Amino acid sequence: MVRVLLVCTGNTCRSPMAEAMLKARVRAGGLEDKVLVLSAGLAAYGEYPASAHARTAMEKRGLDLSAHRSRQLLPELVKAADVILTMTAAHKRAVAGGAPEAAGKIHTLAEYAGEEGDVADPFGGDGERYEACAAEMERLIDKIWQKLAQLAGKSDYM
Repeated sequence: MVRVLLVCTGNTCRSPMAEAMLKARVRAGGLEDKVLVLSAGLAAYGEYPASAHARTAMEKRGLDLSAHRSRQLLPELVKAADVILTMTAAHKRAVAGGAPEAAGKIHTLAEYAGEEGDVADPFGGDGERYEACAAEMERLIDKIWQKLAQLAGKSDYM
């Protein structure tokens, strides 16, 4: 089982959207028994729902975030993960700072996709900003999918 952990700040916008999109990809690829996807936030205190704009952006893709509740990034999540994908370089540094032994498995989403840059935080923005963020993450997830499928032992999935 390959465990993928997506990390952002509050676990109400970016990482839940990325989690929903990656889980959909896992289901479509028939890899539910091979890939586990979770998300967490560096500053997620309490269990809050995904933001309204994040839910709307996912609904446009046929995905449902209504059951999502924010989760604090805990050491046991970092330890259990095989791949940790953060939304920004600052998130990557924060996760690695708290768990130096995990540094080799921590990447930004863009970096893992062979690109540079951060996924901008849409928090406080309008629906268009969330949609742009979701589209960027969707594009990056498309780029990393083959790599994750190979980690799960399935090299023939696209």
